[in-house]
This record gives sequence, C-alpha cells and structure tokens, in this order.
Amino acid sequence: MSLTSVLGVCIITAVLGVILKEYQPEYALSVAIIAGSVIFFYLLAQVIKPVFEIRNIIADKGVDTSYFLVALKALGICIITGFVSDICKDFGQSALAGKAEFAGRCAIFILSLPLLKELLEMAFSFIG
Repeated sequence: MSLTSVLGVCIITAVLGVILKEYQPEYALSVAIIAGSVIFFYLLAQVIKPVFEIRNIIADKGVDTSYFLVALKALGICIITGFVSDICKDFGQSALAGKAEFAGRCAIFILSLPLLKELLEMAFSFIG
C-alpha cells in the first residue's frame, strides 16, 4: 500500500464516519479507531525493516547504538502518544488527550536522563 492508498483509506474512513455519525453514531467512532489502528500497524510494519537496517549500519561502523536506540524509543513514544491523544480527542476528551501528551513528554524526558547525565559528566571533565 502506498502513501496515496493510506491517505485514500483515511479520507474514505472520514466520510464513512461522518455518514455513520448521522445514522449510527455508536459505530462511527469504532470505524475511526479500527481504521486508525490498521493504518498505524501497517505503517509501523513498513518502518521496522529500514530502522533495523540503519541500526545494523551504525553497529557495523563500530559506533555505539545506544544513542540511536534512545532516539528510536523517543520516536516510538511520540507516535504512540499521538495516536492515543487522537483517540481521546475523537472521544471528545481533549483534557485527557492533553494528559496523554504530557505523559509522553515526561516519558521522553525520563528516557533522556542517562544521556543528559553522560553529557554533563563529559562537559565537567573538560572543565576540570
């Protein structure tokens, strides 16, 4: 499935959601969540192979892959948090969506603390 196919599915699902919302509102949200989940997992499957190839290239060059893995985990947190936030917004829970986004930001901050510690130790070792 190409990008245009994914975008086409999004548009079709959005139109179907609007039509269902008028006649069968209980199904409209379910259709949106199911389509969103299918698209999410499809795109995730498309991204996994190139990510592992990049990680292998980095490892083959003798570079520490821990920085790449932290960046990859941060990206995953962003994607999942955005997905959950969008679902909360679809349910009309914008305050809860904001809390999900805040939780994602906190998780990324906690994930980056070891890198920050290493950076500070390196900076202080240069200072004296």
